[in-house]
Amino acid sequence: MDSGLISTVIATVGGGLLGGGGAMLSHRSNTRTAARLIYAELARNSAAVAYFRQTGHWTAPTLSRTAWDEQATVIARRRGSAAFVAIHQGYEALETTPVLAADGLSDAVRDRLLNGAVRQLARALEEVAAIARIPPDLVREATGLLDGSYPMPAEETSTLTWLLQGVVPLALQARLAPEDVARLVTEPAAPPPASEPAPAEDADHVVYNAGNSRETTGLAVARRTGQPPTDDTAVDEAYDALLATSAFARAVLGRDPLVRRPMTAVVHYGGDFSNMYWNGELLVLGDGDGAVFGRFSQCLDIVAGGVWMGVREMMSFFSPAGQSGALAVSLCDVFGQLVKQYTHGLSVEEADWVVGKGLLAPGVHGVALRSLKAPGTAYDDAVLGKDPQAAAMDGYVRTGRDNGGIHINSGIPSHAFYLVAERLGGHAWERAGMIWWDALTVHTIGRDLLFEDWARFTVTAAVSRYGEGGVEHRAVLDAWERVGVRVPER
Repeated sequence: MDSGLISTVIATVGGGLLGGGGAMLSHRSNTRTAARLIYAELARNSAAVAYFRQTGHWTAPTLSRTAWDEQATVIARRRGSAAFVAIHQGYEALETTPVLAADGLSDAVRDRLLNGAVRQLARALEEVAAIARIPPDLVREATGLLDGSYPMPAEETSTLTWLLQGVVPLALQARLAPEDVARLVTEPAAPPPASEPAPAEDADHVVYNAGNSRETTGLAVARRTGQPPTDDTAVDEAYDALLATSAFARAVLGRDPLVRRPMTAVVHYGGDFSNMYWNGELLVLGDGDGAVFGRFSQCLDIVAGGVWMGVREMMSFFSPAGQSGALAVSLCDVFGQLVKQYTHGLSVEEADWVVGKGLLAPGVHGVALRSLKAPGTAYDDAVLGKDPQAAAMDGYVRTGRDNGGIHINSGIPSHAFYLVAERLGGHAWERAGMIWWDALTVHTIGRDLLFEDWARFTVTAAVSRYGEGGVEHRAVLDAWERVGVRVPER
């Protein structure tokens, strides 16, 4: 992988930093110019650390320190020792990070050392940015992408941010195909070609065919509302899944449309791309590599769960990292299950409660990507490894990877939902599902929610809809107790 590729892992980190400063760049001895050159170099190098922190793969070339070697004396002379030391420690952190990619370190030790390096890098970026007068929003993006906090508003999140919440964890996908993931993350979005078709404004559901390209714009419509089935299985699977998701939302939840019209998906994305994610506007579905994963369009719960990321409340209340990100993944999994169960008329006892049944290719030891009924049991395979999902807080994983373990720790709230549905019986969408929906759309306030916040909202929703002390109320309280999440006082 060349240096230009890594430098664009996070397009906003290195881009635009020196724009408008052509005249200033001629004055190399100027303190602000020196700081801008150092900031740009630190930011580009930090992109490699951010990628490593998320995926566990170190793919960077030799890290540059030319700007520091040439400009450090200006900082030391004009800004004093404190600024010089803070920035130098950032470069030292960069130099130690590749060592952490070596075999022999436990994940716990690696995470602890990496977290220290990230703190030093963030401090260095903040210090030099203050000298360089870098806009605060760019600095927040750079440091947020490093530490996993992702402070950007939802409408400004990057492709990397959305990919982190794809149905397949980025770290797992990177282990299977690291070059593919790096290319996906680093390639900037191409502008739509001049022949881009007119938007299908009168359609409720639209499926585009990417033709194995990595385009999501300028594509011809493969199928839209009112058109008959095609001879393309993936197109028809995606269309039927979108239709089923809308039918569930309209009949059960009373919301139509669920997301902004038209509900849109792109199939045959990226050749053997092995993931599904919502990019802020539409659903992107890969065909899988055939060796580990099959077509993502074949799984109704995966398609429906992906669409759920576009629900306005999801965009408003949850961030892509930590417990908040794990809650977002869990809610997508929960409502994906409910759409599947409603469409097929399955009771709590009849449902399989796994995410992506049939997605794993023949020969892979597993049944699905995740299990709500028994988190941690979905697969155990030589290539995939063992399903790492936690079912309760005593298994909660604190890690810098997977954006703070969002796909691992999502098993805790997902299992709580299963326990509520199991206790209430019947059809999960009728009572358990309505409690979760009310919690999301009526009772949730704030942002960057923690598990305890969500537990409180679901208890409030159960009491509001079914009354205090009833079976529904008790079911929710008991479920959170069983997974080890404390329910704060209402």
